[in-house]
This record gives sequence, structure tokens and C-alpha cells, in this order.
Amino acid sequence: NLHFTFSIREISEVRDSDQVLRIPMYFTVAWEENRLIVDKDHRSWEDDSTGPKNENTEEAETLNHLWRPNLEIYGLEDFHNHKILGEMAGLRISKNKIIKYDTKVTIEISCQMDFTKYPFDKHVCTFQVGSYFYNQNSMTCTSQLFDPSVESDFVERNLQHIIGWRNLSSEKGLVRLTSGSYAACGFEVLLKRKHEPLVYQVYIPCILFVTVSWISFIIDPKVVPGRMSLLVILFLVIINVFNNVKANAPAAASSQLNAIESFIVTCIFSIFSAIIEYAVVLSILTLRPNSQTQNVYALSNGETEEDV
Repeated sequence: NLHFTFSIREISEVRDSDQVLRIPMYFTVAWEENRLIVDKDHRSWEDDSTGPKNENTEEAETLNHLWRPNLEIYGLEDFHNHKILGEMAGLRISKNKIIKYDTKVTIEISCQMDFTKYPFDKHVCTFQVGSYFYNQNSMTCTSQLFDPSVESDFVERNLQHIIGWRNLSSEKGLVRLTSGSYAACGFEVLLKRKHEPLVYQVYIPCILFVTVSWISFIIDPKVVPGRMSLLVILFLVIINVFNNVKANAPAAASSQLNAIESFIVTCIFSIFSAIIEYAVVLSILTLRPNSQTQNVYALSNGETEEDV
């Protein structure tokens, strides 16, 4: 049985374009090695200068001479060990033959994200680790997550998402592959996008553009340059807004419109309909007979105004 401990300080980066999370953490794995021969009466077990009593601290390189589990992190994109003078890792062997390996790493994992509701989208990203070779009948695991948000000195990085944490759900504790079923442990990262900036930058301006296009209805239809230039400028501006939002939105190459793009398209059609309405009004004014012109024509033919 393997026991994992995840001590996380923060999420350092969320790349929507690649659907990847970067997580720096202290990654700890512990297991029992019954083949070790331990002298339980040795005085070193009572020494707590380098760690807790009944535990012996060793160099991380000692792990190369011991059996170690072959692990797999599902959805792993990158695994980076931190180094200064040497690898930031440690090894402890307990009196009860428990081997504990701890290392400082930065892990990048993939996360399947659905941007249909962008910028009001929410995502659940799963971190799962288990055995690469041994199935659930040969190896099981347990885990412990230290939630950084409960720490008194926790300061969240300024990201586009609100971050939440929770333990791995029970249905995700088993990974089924073609080679078999494997026990998995880990945690889940909850992402909720901060949509307030886009509300002020996109939603409110677009609403104002459409409102101004409606105000153009009260302008005298005969003032063609003023009314037409107003509508055309609004139409071009909102088209430019749509292009910028489309370029900066996650999954920009997707052929499906997300929530904010659908909203802007609706605003575009609202302004375009105002242009069509004005074109219809101009057509009616152009085709309608002018009564003053008819009166002048009748008088030139010897008729009185009363006859007309």
C-alpha cells in the first residue's frame, strides 16, 4: 500500500490555450519495505536532531539502492525536480520499515476544459497518481491533501480563476485502461473564472452600443449623413470588438461560439437590423409622391388649387 501526501502552496499558472495546470508542491510517497533488516535497539532511533524519533534521515541518493514503486501521473505534461546545490529531496526510513521519500517538484497536468459558457465557465481538473505496472489487486493507495487556502498566511496568486481544492472523488479512485484497472489517489482542482473584467470591458459597452443604435430611431430620417454615419460606425466598432474577443478567447480555433461570442453576435444583428430599418424608411420616403410637386404641376395646366 502506498501513501501519498500533497503539500501545495498555490497554482502558479493556468494555460487555457493548452488546457494545462502548473502546480508546485511537495510530493511525498511512503511505503512499507518488509525486506529491510532493522536494528531496533540502535541508539540512532532516539536521536531527533535530524528528524522525528524512530526515523532515520538518509540522502536522497540512497533510494537508488532500494526497491521503489514505479509511479504514473495520469495526464502528466511535465515533471520538474527543483535543484539548488543538489536535488531538493529527502529520504527517511522509520523503525517500522516505512520508507518515506519527499521532493519539491513542479508538475504540469492536462485538464479537459469546456469553454462553451466562457467567461462564466467552471472546470474540475483531476490530479491522479498510481502504479504504472501493478493493478489494483497488487497495489493500493491512500492520500492526504494539505489545502493551501486554510493557511493563515495564504496569498492567492492573481490568476483569471478562483481556485478551490477537494479530495479525489471515489469514482475517480480507479483508472480503467486496456491493460487493467489501477488504483489511483490524488486531488481535484476547482476552477471558476473571474468574469467581472469582461463584464465591464465587453458586455456593458456592447449593451450601450445597441442602446445608441435604438436612439437613432428618433433622429429625423431626412438627416441621412448623421443617422447613417452613426449606425455604420457602431456596426464597425462592434465587429472589431467581436474580432478581439474571438482572438483572445480560449480555444480560439474552435468553430463553436461560446457565451460571450454569441452575445456579441446578437448585438451585431441588433445594430444591423437598425441599419436595415433605416434603409426601409429611406425607400418609403423616396417612393412616396411629393404633394407640393403635384400641386405645382396642376396649376401649370390651368387648374385651380380647389380643383386639385
